[in-house]
Order: sequence, then C-alpha cells, then structure tokens
Amino acid sequence: MRRKEPDRTPHDMGVGLTPGQQRNFEERTGETDAAKWFGADVRAISADGTRVRTDFSKWHPDLPARARVDEWGIGNLPTESDAPEHSHLSGFLYPLAGRRTVCELSEYPLPDIDAPYRYENLPARVRACQEAGYAATVGMECTIFEIAWYMRSMEGLFEDMLGHPEAAGVLLDRITEKRVAQATLLASSGADVIRTGDDVATQRGMMMSLPMWRRWLKPRLAQVISAAKMANPDILVFYHSDGAATPIIPDLIEIGVDILNPVQVECMDPVALKREFGADIAFWGSIGTQTTLPFGTPEDVRREVRTRIETMGAGGGLLLGPTHYVEPDVPWENLLAFKEAVTEG
Repeated sequence: MRRKEPDRTPHDMGVGLTPGQQRNFEERTGETDAAKWFGADVRAISADGTRVRTDFSKWHPDLPARARVDEWGIGNLPTESDAPEHSHLSGFLYPLAGRRTVCELSEYPLPDIDAPYRYENLPARVRACQEAGYAATVGMECTIFEIAWYMRSMEGLFEDMLGHPEAAGVLLDRITEKRVAQATLLASSGADVIRTGDDVATQRGMMMSLPMWRRWLKPRLAQVISAAKMANPDILVFYHSDGAATPIIPDLIEIGVDILNPVQVECMDPVALKREFGADIAFWGSIGTQTTLPFGTPEDVRREVRTRIETMGAGGGLLLGPTHYVEPDVPWENLLAFKEAVTEG
C-alpha cells in the first residue's frame, strides 16, 4: 500500500462472506475463520463498544418490534424473508426524517465514539494482530455523508444541502467533530491503516455534482484525515466508495488519501486508474462481485486475478480482494480458484 514492489500481491476477502456463504464455508471446511482459511493478509480491529444507553424513543415513536437501533439511533428493519441467505439485508428507519430545524438537529444525541475508554484496549489488539503477521486496520466506514443520510434520509439530506444549508451544516459539522476525535484515537493505536469512506457514486457516475461534493464533503473529510495523520504520520488512509468515483480521485489524493477501495470494475477501468493515478494512490479490491466471482468460471477467476497482478499490481500498490461481500450466488469452485490464484501470485 506504500506503492513499493512486494514479495507477492497481498489480498483479503472484501467486506467478508454473507451469512449464507459463511455457512457454506463452514460446512465445506469445518473452519469458522474465513479470512484466515483464505490467507487474508489484513485484519480489521475494533475499539470497544459503548457503555452508554441512549433513549431514542422520542426519535422513533413508532418503532416496529423487529427493528434494531444502533448507537447512532439509526433503525434497521431486517428483511421479512425467511431465506437464510438474505439474513444480512435490512431497511433503514431514519430518526431525523422530517426533522429539519437547527434546534432538532443540534439536540439529537450522537454516540460517544470519541470517549477514550473505548480505545484503551485497542493498542494491544493491534499489536497482537501485527505480531501474528497481519496488517492491522481500524475504521470508521460511513464516515460523514452516509451516517448523515442514514439519520436524515438521503432525500432529506440532499434537500437540506440545496435548500436548507444551515441545517445540513449543523448535522454534518456535528458528525465531523466526532469523527475528527475518533480518527485521533484510532490512529494513535499503532494500526497500519485507518479505513474511511462514504458511497458517493452510483455505477453511472457521482451521486452529486463535483462542486457539491467539494463544498459539503471534501473539507470535512480533509479534517478527519489531517487529524489521523497528525496523531500518526505513518498511518495509511483508506477511502471507500462503491460506484464510478473516478472524478474525485485527484481531490482524494490532494487531501491525503493513500488507498482507494474497492475499485468496482463494472464501472471503473482498473488499467486506466493505475496509469493515471498509480504514482499517487494504491488500490484495494478490484475483483468483481457482480460479474466474475458469481458468473465466471474458475478459469475466469484465475485469469482476472493474474490480470490485476500484472497490470494494477505492477510496481506495487495493489491489495487484491472482492469488491464487496461474497454473496450466496458465488460458486464454491470460484472461491477456491481465487484462493489458488492469489497464493500463486
């Protein structure tokens, strides 16, 4: 990830296996740790959970019985399907939907992700991971934009950005302040990589105009990255966005992003990315979970792995992996082919 020639191309298993695919893995291997069995070179290390119990009943007055509410107050309603392969799917329940006043957005309770007690055990976990031979990553995925619309709804947040900028600013600034403090604590743990990111693109292009992204998200993300690198100048900053996020890559490089994930090859040209940006940013992912893994043959998988190593991996700067979850429709033979190909590479 520092764009130097490695002894081999490292890899991971993307976001991981879906519950259905995990059960398939366990039945076939008798193991439970898929990342270890597949030889992944990285481990995600987490801080401790919160000790605070926040009452979100005011913000979710009609919460369905099956719903779960996380520490941000975001409600998740699991799918009604009884099919076990769908057990990772859920719908959002937005605590700030319909709430736009600055007063409401200012008083909404945010979690204590900046509380030092939650990070006391993190350095020891990071060291244990590194001593076992893995790169340790710590993260705050859904850094600003996604966590904001998970609370406000995507439509509501965009409406605020366009028509109620003071309200949008209050919510985004409050989240950013929390993330800046969290980035300092995470980076101080000694981890190798800090994961940030927000899905800001679809497969057809950006969700918002480039000027809009630069106004609302770039400067706030820059604050988070600056805090992380001030706490630990050696830490690498990873940024995730699904979709065709190519237009913001120069800006990401400018504000200190070192690694782009997941390089969704269905809508991004990996060879062109390497040619244009490979001197300034590394790439993590690039094995299609919508195309090759579920619908290709084992030889297609091997060929794609070899191609990525020869092109994106030339001179370093590539960590291979699926671009998202390994879904239930990925044949076991293709997962074996991936394991064999990355081991050979």
